[in-house]
Order: sequence, then structure tokens, then C-alpha cells
Amino acid sequence: MKIFQKAVMLSAFCVLFSCETEENVTEMETKSTVKTEKTSEVRFDVYIQLEDWQSGQSVPANTLPGYSATNVATGATFYDSMYEVGLFESLPVGTYRFDARDGYFDGASSAIVEVIPANETPDGWIIATLKYWSE
Repeated sequence: MKIFQKAVMLSAFCVLFSCETEENVTEMETKSTVKTEKTSEVRFDVYIQLEDWQSGQSVPANTLPGYSATNVATGATFYDSMYEVGLFESLPVGTYRFDARDGYFDGASSAIVEVIPANETPDGWIIATLKYWSE
């Protein structure tokens, strides 16, 4: 009999404290709406293209050790993919300054590029062209 009473009391206790109030449900709905709004933000893939500053010929992006992109408005810095040098995946819309990590005797100039739908190529990329130099 005591076990039955304890089981009933425990069940009542669980039901009493596990019920969600209307405020909690509304709060949870608001949080889920905010999360979906953030994930629907437009983002673009940006690819670095190196161009020799003297001849204008194309230079492979992996000639230099890596790249960074700094959002001019917010100051947030992004780095290129660790799997493909010169590729920035899913950058939010904005104006960015693209910089190269210089090598021992070579490097590249900086470029400011607007990451917006109007600058997207038919292939779905935005190209940031940096001038390559070497000693």
C-alpha cells in the first residue's frame, strides 16, 4: 500500500511540475522564430583570384599561404577554407576587405569588394581579385 501511495504522489508531483505554462510556450515559439530568421540570411561564396601586378597573368590562389576577409562595417574577420585556399564559404552580405597572408618573398595587395547579389557571377561565385607581387 505504501508503494502505491508513493507512486501516486510521485506521478502527481511529476505532472504538476512538468506542465508548461502559456508564457513558456510563447517564449519557446518566439525563440524558434528568431532562429529561423537568422538562418534565412543571404550568404555568398567568394573566391580569391590572384593576378600578377606586372603581366596581368593569372596566378594560382594557393601560391600564398592563406587569406582573410574583414567586414568593413562590423569588423568581423573570416578566414578562407582550410580545405581549399582562397575560398570563403557563406559570407554574409556586406563590404569586405580581402587580405593575403604574405609568403617569404611574395604577397598580394588588399582589395575591397562588395558581397552583394549584383556582383555574383553566373556560376554563383563572387570573385575578389588581388594583385600578386614577388621579389
